[in-house]
Amino acid sequence: MTEFWTNKRVLVGGGCGFLGSYLVPELVEAGSEVTVVDNFDNGYRDNLSTVADRIELIEADLREPTVCQDLTRGRDVVLNLAAKAFGLEYSRNHNGEMLVYNLLCTLPLLEAARQNLTERFVVVSSSCVYPDDAIVPTPELPVFTGNPEQVNEGYGWAKRVQELAGTYYAREYGMKVTTIRPFNPYGGNYRWKSESQAHVVPALVKRVLDGEDPLLVWGSGNQRRNLLHASDAARAILTVTENAPDASPVNIGYDDDISIADLVHLICKISGKHPRVEFDTSKPEGRFRKCADATRLRQLTSALRPRVTLEQGIREMVEWYNRSFDRALASSETRG
Repeated sequence: MTEFWTNKRVLVGGGCGFLGSYLVPELVEAGSEVTVVDNFDNGYRDNLSTVADRIELIEADLREPTVCQDLTRGRDVVLNLAAKAFGLEYSRNHNGEMLVYNLLCTLPLLEAARQNLTERFVVVSSSCVYPDDAIVPTPELPVFTGNPEQVNEGYGWAKRVQELAGTYYAREYGMKVTTIRPFNPYGGNYRWKSESQAHVVPALVKRVLDGEDPLLVWGSGNQRRNLLHASDAARAILTVTENAPDASPVNIGYDDDISIADLVHLICKISGKHPRVEFDTSKPEGRFRKCADATRLRQLTSALRPRVTLEQGIREMVEWYNRSFDRALASSETRG
């Protein structure tokens, strides 16, 4: 990264969550003065243990306007990762919750940043804003193209409205707003809550290593996903923030993708597990293919390229499983 972030006073909303566990250390290493605010609904203090003595950490709820007013005062950049985001099974049955929660943890913060003359605001949107029939690889389509993907509809609408608010604020008040649309970040800092709330990579890794046999996978297995390690996503987000302050959305993801069937095969190969895999086409599989057109990302980030290959990332996820679940540790010790 350039010197853009040196001595910048940065507020990171929801910084103790999964993506924040990668992004906050990047900010610290870049020389920023970082304040993290989290209500710990989805975040964990020890996600930032490696930089705990180099940041300010505040427990508060960004759905409270007075909290937002206090915390945005004197900030150069507000980067809001605060969100409620879960896997397909949970999201499709909780659209109202996903809509309201995600709007309330962003809109008061945006307004407070405007009032306090914050130099730059980062709207963290999602690839879920895209419709199910979007062209693939998917470029940065206008935010209200069709309906957001059906299985994440409430979450997708919340992210669309956040983008719209950021665009209006940039236009009407001259704010510098960066809008990013991440595609499926994953990595070893993931915190497991439940099967229904888990995202695709940790859900599959856990089920394979739990020894499920047969392994029942939702959908045909032919559905394809674009996966990006969260450390690479974090570097891309910070670089895009430097270079795209006009509120136009930027995909955080690349053009390569993998079928769910091949992802399962890779997990089995790396873990040494070989269950019988069955695909349940009676279950929803989400969009058939989610893959980013990375043209604009490459333009804005120049030579920046992902450092972590999918195979390396899956090995890390296997290590994540062994750290996280006693059953796997006990089994490993028995085999040894």
